[in-house]
Amino acid sequence: MKLYSLLLCTLFCIATGCDSLAARPKDRDDRGCATYNILDFGAKNDGTTDCAPAFEKIFRRMEGKRQVEIVLPAGSFRISRRIVFDQPQFGGYDYHSGICVRGAGEDATELICDNEDGGLYFNLATNMLTVTVCDLSLVAVKKGLGTAVEFNTADQNPGDHHSRMFQARNLLVRGPHFSNGYFANGIVVKNAWYPMLDNVKITSEYGDSHGKMAAGFALLDCYSPLVDKCYFWGGAEYGLLYRSEIDSEDGIVSDCYFVGQDTGIRVRLSARTDGWGEPAFHLTDSHIHYKVKGLALKGIRQGFVSGNLFYCFNRAASRWHADPDSVSSYTSKDIECDAVNDFIVSHNQFAEPASPKRVCIDILPNSGNLLIDGNIFNMDGTAIRNRSQVSSRCIGNVYTGSPDFTKSADGANALIRYVDPNGTLKTLDFE
Repeated sequence: MKLYSLLLCTLFCIATGCDSLAARPKDRDDRGCATYNILDFGAKNDGTTDCAPAFEKIFRRMEGKRQVEIVLPAGSFRISRRIVFDQPQFGGYDYHSGICVRGAGEDATELICDNEDGGLYFNLATNMLTVTVCDLSLVAVKKGLGTAVEFNTADQNPGDHHSRMFQARNLLVRGPHFSNGYFANGIVVKNAWYPMLDNVKITSEYGDSHGKMAAGFALLDCYSPLVDKCYFWGGAEYGLLYRSEIDSEDGIVSDCYFVGQDTGIRVRLSARTDGWGEPAFHLTDSHIHYKVKGLALKGIRQGFVSGNLFYCFNRAASRWHADPDSVSSYTSKDIECDAVNDFIVSHNQFAEPASPKRVCIDILPNSGNLLIDGNIFNMDGTAIRNRSQVSSRCIGNVYTGSPDFTKSADGANALIRYVDPNGTLKTLDFE
């Protein structure tokens, strides 16, 4: 009976193309799909064996496939060079395809990046594609080591604009220890429609002599990104950089933390002046701790910033702290509005002592038509500076708190509510 069952199983595999009895990994599928376990290609999850050759074996095996999943089970996988996905079959605009790199969970699966360039790079000349990286940790063993995950469609953006081209979910980007190792950039996405970053955590180095990253998240020439439940702790020039020179619309950041960066979030979109441009941007329920700029906006209309906490760690010459340092050469700004119109800033908290050169909402001369409603200002510095010739409305804000950081160490006022040289800020305060 056992011999008969084995014979039937063999005949079935021959008839269907199943290779479960063969030595080669299981990857055949009549629909052009395949799942590859990296352990089947010579990789070891011991943290010391170089697993880059195993990825290259998978690349050779995946030729002709259009839907591919690469599985990294629990363990630590060391790579001596950046893994570059640039397979030619994933080009063109005839039909959709997909690639997924999946671990067993954050810190259950570690990709140990022991090289100068970083971790994973998807360089594919199509936008009829969805790339997903999920459920793992990327670990930089050196200081300022490349980019953890990068995506680029080789500057190609024709095709179907309804695909979410890149997704990063449940990732942790870090060094091997909180005081040693970090990536120069965390997640970099270029030329992607509707990219999504969901539950991605990034840290640089802790401590007084920690290294400084370029950017935690960078979205360059992307269309309508979504950044949700992400966290970045550590020194960097930017926590999130969203910059686009193409006709862009939309962008959403929600439920995120950006702590310790020079600029928490920088959004620079192409500001159209020849008609109905609508590059909206929404920031909600997030936490921004910055040095120079919390949220720097350029080229935005029809957007809102609501329900966030802003606070500044530039305390030079703080009147509440009686800080002995000289005032900084730069002005710290919680929200900078440059070419920003038809915009709402509501129900945010601007808190904690800082430099007297801090300005919470700075409306530049090329901006206007803002509604500033229901915010709490409790800090050193200036709450609202308006230099526009166009009117804006300021309604129902609160200018105090507990403890009252609007007072200096000797009890004098440390907060200026408005600086409005042109008289275009219309205010209504209920007190």
